[in-house]
Amino acid sequence: MARIAIFDFDGTIVNTIVDVAISFNKALEEHGFPTHPLEAYDGFVGGNLETVVSRMLPKDAITDENIDKVKTTYRQIYSSSKKENTLPYDGIMELLHDLKAEGWKLAINTNKGQKLVDELVVELFPEGMFDSVVGYLESRPSKPDAFGVKMICQECGGDIADAIYVGDGMSDVNTAINAGIPCIFTEWGQGNLEGEYDKVIAVENVDQLRERLFR
Repeated sequence: MARIAIFDFDGTIVNTIVDVAISFNKALEEHGFPTHPLEAYDGFVGGNLETVVSRMLPKDAITDENIDKVKTTYRQIYSSSKKENTLPYDGIMELLHDLKAEGWKLAINTNKGQKLVDELVVELFPEGMFDSVVGYLESRPSKPDAFGVKMICQECGGDIADAIYVGDGMSDVNTAINAGIPCIFTEWGQGNLEGEYDKVIAVENVDQLRERLFR
């Protein structure tokens, strides 16, 4: 049985989409680009920030300069926002507590900036809940590279064969594949599972996730 549970952050354990969409729309508007309805953001998010921004820009405006401008402004707006709509999904906190009680090591692997995810973890979760938190830094590879998984396993004092990945996007699936570990795909997030994979199982709710982890 896997004893290191590695979770994606946005759309997997924390519902962030409303505050993310609000901040992106403000950044787009500031640079004169069209904004988008909330429901459109389910199709935008996933992957690194440059990829996300490129999906929401008009096709004729997708340039490195425009992506960088929107990305930089978004980071400023989002980091300073109150994030009043950002909360763990129902049942997640109880699941994490139960996993810890059973001796699991818990970790986060996300393409959200390291400083920002560290701040949100402190704000939303009890101290010591996670044994490793690996976010995005320009100095190291981002998902779907397996770098974060390997770093987490090292910090948790376990072998990569003891890990299982939980996420809501194809970047999470591909991260797990690149690391050679099983993946549980959470259908309540913003992603859609594209195709069938030997070591990937989809779950519809937290109860099903619990059942899979405690098998």
